[in-house]
Amino acid sequence: MRFIRAGGLTVVIAAGLLPGLYGPAASAWQSAARADPSARTFLYVANQFADDVAVVDVGARKVVESIPVGDAPSGVAADPRGNHVYVADQRSGSVSVIDTRARRVTGTVQVGSEPVGVAVSPDGRHVYDADGGSNTVSVIDARAGRVVATVPVGAEPVSVAAGPDGRFVYTANERSNDVSVIDARTDRVVATVPVGVAPAGVAVSPDSRLVYAADEGSAGLSVIDARAGKVVATVRVGVGPFGVAAGSTRVYVADLGPARVSVIDPKTRTVVATVPDGTEGTTDPFGVAVGQGVAYVVNQGDGDVAVLDTHTNKIVATVPVGAQPYGIAVTREVRGGR
Repeated sequence: MRFIRAGGLTVVIAAGLLPGLYGPAASAWQSAARADPSARTFLYVANQFADDVAVVDVGARKVVESIPVGDAPSGVAADPRGNHVYVADQRSGSVSVIDTRARRVTGTVQVGSEPVGVAVSPDGRHVYDADGGSNTVSVIDARAGRVVATVPVGAEPVSVAAGPDGRFVYTANERSNDVSVIDARTDRVVATVPVGVAPAGVAVSPDSRLVYAADEGSAGLSVIDARAGKVVATVRVGVGPFGVAAGSTRVYVADLGPARVSVIDPKTRTVVATVPDGTEGTTDPFGVAVGQGVAYVVNQGDGDVAVLDTHTNKIVATVPVGAQPYGIAVTREVRGGR
C-alpha cells in the first residue's frame, strides 16, 4: 500500500509492481541527448517512500544513481547551470543540497514546517521553499547555505515557481485558494490572486507574462496575467490537476483523476490534446517537467517517469525510478568537468 498526499487529505491506494522500460528507441530521447554534444541530460526524481533521489541518464534511459536525502522528499529544482539540485524534505523540515558532479548531498538547510515545493531563481543565487505546514516561503541564500528571509504567504503553499525574468516568485496556496506573488527584490508579498479550488501546481511562462495554477479541486487551469495580477482565463482540464509545466508553445498539466496529461495551447487557451500517461495503464501522474522536445511526467502509482514526445503527443518510453516518486527536475551536465 502507499499513501498519497492530495488536497490536504491522505488517500490509500494499492501500488503495483514497477514496470520495465517501455517504448521504442524514440527520437525524443535521442534529440534531447544530442542537443549539446558536450553535455548530457539527467532527470532528478524524488522518491517519497525511499527517501532518495533517483538520477536518470536520459541517453541511457535508466537510473544511474540513487542519492539518499531527508525524510519524504517532495519538490525538486535545479540551478540554471545544473551544478546543484535542491530537494524539499517534507517530514524532515529541510532542504537537501545535491552536488550534481559528486552525486551526493553536500548540505542541508533547515526551513519551515512541511516543505513541499522548491524553486531556484534564474541567476541561481536564491532558493525558494514552500513550507506547507507553516504557511511561509523560506528564502535560502544558495552560496551561504542558510535561510535569509521567511515570507508569510497563503494557507498551505504546496508549490512555488520563480519567474524567468527574476522579478517575482509565485506560490500555489492549496487551502486559501489563491496564488501569492512575492517581490524577489524585497522578499515581500505584493499581491494575492484568487484562483480555483485547491491550487496545487504553479508555473510561469518563459516570457514571465503568464502564470498558470493547476486547481486540483475544481479541475481547471487558472491563467493569470502577471502584469495585471488577475485571472484572465480558466481552462477546463481533467479531474485533479496537480503538476503543471509551461513550455514556449504548450502547457502541460498532469491530471490525477483520469490519469492523463492535458496539452494546452497558451495562445488559444484551449486543450489541444490529452495523452494517456503510460503504455500499460497508469496511476497518479503528479509532477511534470519540460525538456528539449519532450515532457517528463512522474507517475506515482507506477513508480516511473513517462516520456512524452511533444511533437507527436505520444508516450515514447517509461523508466522505473522508485517508490512513490513526486517532484522532478531536468539538468544538462558536462560530466568530468565544469
